[in-house]
Amino acid sequence: MILKRVSANEYSQLLGDCAPIYNNVKFVELNAAKCDEVHYLSICDTKPRLGIVLGVNHSEKIMCSPFSAPFGGFVYKVEPSIEVVEKALEALVDYVGQYTLRLTLPPDIYGYTSFNAKVVNSLMRMGHVPSWVDLNYHYDLSRVEHYESFLSRNARKNLNNSLKHDFVFEKLSSDDSAHIARAYAVIKANRESHNYALRMSLNDVVETAQILPADFFVLSLNGEDVAAAQVFHVSEGIAQVIYWGDCPGYSALRPMNFLAYKLCDHYHKNGVKTLDIGPSTQQGVPNYGLCEFKENLGCEVSLKYIFEIKA
Repeated sequence: MILKRVSANEYSQLLGDCAPIYNNVKFVELNAAKCDEVHYLSICDTKPRLGIVLGVNHSEKIMCSPFSAPFGGFVYKVEPSIEVVEKALEALVDYVGQYTLRLTLPPDIYGYTSFNAKVVNSLMRMGHVPSWVDLNYHYDLSRVEHYESFLSRNARKNLNNSLKHDFVFEKLSSDDSAHIARAYAVIKANRESHNYALRMSLNDVVETAQILPADFFVLSLNGEDVAAAQVFHVSEGIAQVIYWGDCPGYSALRPMNFLAYKLCDHYHKNGVKTLDIGPSTQQGVPNYGLCEFKENLGCEVSLKYIFEIKA
């Protein structure tokens, strides 16, 4: 198995614009300044079998996939055998050399169930165990027609309470930076009130919305924006909530229960199969309140493996 570094253009020609969209060359190039170097790698024998993009940080001596996204990992046109996966991983570890390799696998919902199993099995047999495992939540949108039946008793009560208020749910224009800024302002206020990190700047969000399908929503009450959501279309049939939240002072009105219902309803009507609501863990440690909130909404949970392979 031969691993070679190729140009961004060669990588795109060899492997196409592979889903999920975070592995798309346009997305990678947009974020390239967030690392010292980007390495596009093709792994082949008689033909390209796998590809992976690594972001390099020389001062920390680390190579990451992804370096600026929720997850990364390998891409392929045809799922390879376990033998090919094992040889590819051996070649990748050799390539990284004295650097640490951080590899975040996509959640299984992106169609990677069997491939992830091969990667995890191969790495563990090579002596590498996951550094941590995040809990990733998603909602099966086929449930929307019976939405309330999948809610916990408390979540059903909160949804019914939210329906008593005159909330207005609005989808904004992703082509209008002012509209994006409107949603972003709500999300920023929410993050600051909880002391949560907000990794994407407003400019990051605006630029990203120019190269991938993005949706922005606000929930208003009496003319005031009280909640918002930012959602990316990451893979066929899957939309991912990147940020969502409510403004301080409105949580008693349960706007997030209303927003969650409206988002699920919106995407179900538009043919999306799965709404990825993302992890509720930080380096594997659960935020119990967020986990409970998502489970009460009827979300299912899957694993997201993170390996840090040190020289």
